[in-house]
Amino acid sequence: MSHAYTYNGLYRLASATGTYTGADSKSASYTLAMGYDNMHRITSKSQHLTQDNVQFNGTLNVGYDLSYTYGTEAGKKFQLASVKDVNYRTEETPGENNVENNHVYTYDKNGNLVYVNTGRLMNDGHNETGVGERKLIWDEENRLLAVDDNGFVSNYWYDADGERTVKTSGESDQVYVNGVFSGGSTNTAKFSLYVSPYLVANQGGRYTKHIYAGSQRIVSKIGDFASYGSDPRRIEYAGANTDGLSVDYKAKYAAQQQVIKDNYKTFDVPYNDTDNDNYADGEGFCCNDGSMEAAMAQARKAQARAVARSFKDPDNYENLQFFYHPDHLGSSSFITNLEGEVVQHIEYVPFGEVFIEERNNVWNTPYLFNAKEFDEETGMYYYGARYYEPRLSLWMSTDRYEEKYPYISTYSYSLCNPMKVMDVHGDSTVVVVSGYGQKVGPHIMYDVNVYRNMSLEEFQNLNSSNNLPTPDYNMMLARDAHDLKSSKEPVVVHSDKRYGKNNECPPGTYYLSPKGNGGGSYELYLEDKIGTRTIHGPDGDRKGIAIHQYSPNDSQGCLTTCSGRDTGPVKALIKAIPDLNDPSQPVRIILMPREVTTGKYVNSANGSIKYTGVEHIWNGGTLAPITVTPNNRRTP
Repeated sequence: MSHAYTYNGLYRLASATGTYTGADSKSASYTLAMGYDNMHRITSKSQHLTQDNVQFNGTLNVGYDLSYTYGTEAGKKFQLASVKDVNYRTEETPGENNVENNHVYTYDKNGNLVYVNTGRLMNDGHNETGVGERKLIWDEENRLLAVDDNGFVSNYWYDADGERTVKTSGESDQVYVNGVFSGGSTNTAKFSLYVSPYLVANQGGRYTKHIYAGSQRIVSKIGDFASYGSDPRRIEYAGANTDGLSVDYKAKYAAQQQVIKDNYKTFDVPYNDTDNDNYADGEGFCCNDGSMEAAMAQARKAQARAVARSFKDPDNYENLQFFYHPDHLGSSSFITNLEGEVVQHIEYVPFGEVFIEERNNVWNTPYLFNAKEFDEETGMYYYGARYYEPRLSLWMSTDRYEEKYPYISTYSYSLCNPMKVMDVHGDSTVVVVSGYGQKVGPHIMYDVNVYRNMSLEEFQNLNSSNNLPTPDYNMMLARDAHDLKSSKEPVVVHSDKRYGKNNECPPGTYYLSPKGNGGGSYELYLEDKIGTRTIHGPDGDRKGIAIHQYSPNDSQGCLTTCSGRDTGPVKALIKAIPDLNDPSQPVRIILMPREVTTGKYVNSANGSIKYTGVEHIWNGGTLAPITVTPNNRRTP
């Protein structure tokens, strides 16, 4: 699989292409073109895919052209007004038979999407409105509670921390005779119970255990409730034997069942269901009284058993372990089983839609782009704080930290740069910036400025216009390489390449990661991917680039403090950035480019060129380049 990307002057993804070549004459390609306005809003998205012998023997062409318009009223200028959607899916060459839809959007006063009305341009030229509808319900904390897609209703529950705990999806069938309702059925199509990040239960009497390395999911293990005996009701309720604690579970169940009924009523969708009043083997049941409802319940049980039998060995769940092999964004790329065989392979287009998926139907992970759960029933990814719609490439609700980013659309995903920036929860990212600094002693020192209220794109925009705020010098770091001679190392080891072995770390955007995220002897590391301890530079990969003590005595490309053996300054820096202690919140560090002068090393083993930085200082938001000697110190 190969990709190629181009960016505009504001670091937004402008276009992308990709090609895939697989076994058995499988091949595929895609093109993507994005358009933006000066408010960082997406104005157009054109994506076209071609697959040969992937889903079937033959060619499949799929694509769409989206044109976005936005609200004009105050407070609504980042909200979608409508999207023209010209799309096709055909085995033939795309041509005149494209489908043209027009989606109209409505938001509530909190900025949450609540309604989408889809119209379609018919063959006779008129626009038929209401051919599709999506309705959404949000709570007072801007959490999505329910979605109605043309009568298919999904319901969601959350805990006190805002994490999703239950997901149910139901479909309805109604029978009308002469326009009069005569009967119907509402079925639970999908059910997920998120007991914890480590255990998820699903319909059909199965559960999935997740194993993590830090915050990264590395293994999913499948089991079934039969492992606990034929009747899991023998497992006591949590807290059942706790003194002074009494929980009426029947009342809680009835209350939640009423929530579902109320959501159906709000959506004006008939609810015709028999409440489950008991459970066995993870399935709801009631007595077989010969009614249609009982017969349908038995049919659903039979279907669940048939699904269970699709596993290779339903009696040996210990072998049903699946290992994740992600890409640089954490997206699931390859899934392997206990024997190392690939059971699922996924490739993505830049904004998260699946480009290629190959699987053997043993088990399929729902954790796809950015390792987030994909809700098939809505086509959205659940990120924790928000829901993301990859086709539109937008969030469906506002960023709770939107006041920090007045120049960026609150619905913008990853600053329109999805291959570089990953939003872990759907809210803001802390950015740590290494900028120009001042002279300290005989070595060039550079300041680390913590811009907690600045997005990566905002930093880039302000930097390009030379309007970054004047920094506060809370930390000084040297970027020159100082591998000095000693009795143990009589020869200096350096490369003649600017960013080669033992020379300075190349400028760029990296993750800042503490020792606990991947080992190492120092407290803080720079890396392209958390836990790898590796950065990729123009003169080769570099491992173990850290922020540490010892300057000016010893450094082979790291950023060092002028504190001898004292680790206090680095520990103070870690303490000043609380997100470093939260594995779920990535912290980025930007190393700005700098000017250097060249000199000569004496007795260098691999290279003779010595690169020494030219000092820059800040002055009222502008950069003033100067060259100084060790006896000519200046501070801003």
